[in-house]
Amino acid sequence: MTTLLEIRDTIIKFVGKYEAFVTPVCKFLAALSAILIINGRIGYESTLASPLLAVIFALFCALIPMNITAILLLLYILVQLYSLALEAAAVGLVLVLIVFLMYFRFSPKDSVLLVLTPLCSAMGIPYLLPLTAGLLFGPASAVTVAIGTVLTAFIRFVSENETTIGQKAEELEMLTKFRYLIDGVIRNRSMMIMALAFALAVLVVTVIRRLRIMHAWSIAVAVGSLVQLLVLLVGDVRENTNLSIGAVFLGVIFSALIAEIIVFFLFNLDYARTEDVQFEDDDYYYYVKAVPKVTMSAPARRVKKISSSGGFGRKGGRRGARQEAEEPAEPDFYQEDYTEEFYGDEDLPDEYNMYDS
Repeated sequence: MTTLLEIRDTIIKFVGKYEAFVTPVCKFLAALSAILIINGRIGYESTLASPLLAVIFALFCALIPMNITAILLLLYILVQLYSLALEAAAVGLVLVLIVFLMYFRFSPKDSVLLVLTPLCSAMGIPYLLPLTAGLLFGPASAVTVAIGTVLTAFIRFVSENETTIGQKAEELEMLTKFRYLIDGVIRNRSMMIMALAFALAVLVVTVIRRLRIMHAWSIAVAVGSLVQLLVLLVGDVRENTNLSIGAVFLGVIFSALIAEIIVFFLFNLDYARTEDVQFEDDDYYYYVKAVPKVTMSAPARRVKKISSSGGFGRKGGRRGARQEAEEPAEPDFYQEDYTEEFYGDEDLPDEYNMYDS
């Protein structure tokens, strides 16, 4: 455990020291993964689907706020849908407008969840998003997670039915295609159940991690994972969504482990040293429970001193150094390694011979 704490503190110090470089790199990787996954699904415009343009787009996103990155990704999705069919772009535009209205109304500060939705879905761990949203944000993030789930399902539906959607159509067939796309969203029971499970998980995790109990964050992760499992399994039994139970179990377990890593880095408390503090001011009397964070002090450095005890001779010098090495070093966070040098009387610099007559 001590080793893990030392590794955690080293990573936190590194990120804090080089935050100006770490943050753009993380934003670049998130944007690049999102754009590559979108191109893999609906990369119908071959010019825009170029890997070089994807890298340039990600570099640009590394320099702008995450909110703007989410908006650009949504517009990019619309362009790719338009390359396939006007009807797909029209339905996608309606969904994007709903995203704008609900997202900027309820949770405009958690755009990172939207950007990471394609990556988590491609890795089979979309269950991590509601756990992270509940731990790091608030109950309004349930809207963001649900929106991301709907958009991901719509993109998957278009990708799986691109042959039908991309056919040239007359006016009557165009209305039929609109209905086909809308039904693909509204009648997608699997999507509805997953969005419901994720939204409930966000609310449950947010409520539990705010409770004044020991290990509240870890309990919130466990309960949130169980909520997702139960809702998905019950929904699969009732609606016959052909859910892959094994994949869901593995995805939820892996997501819970990653969420616990987040808890370890951000909310690792030492409950054994909990203190109840009381104080007052002119208007109130306060009862406070103080729980310290688990921290690791810097390892003490041993200082090896070469002294003149035992003589300056070869044998005496070795004995003096050995005696100093056997003495335990005093722990000092700011202590640095150093070596004292000794001079004979005849070798002393002038500034040290100030007392000579």
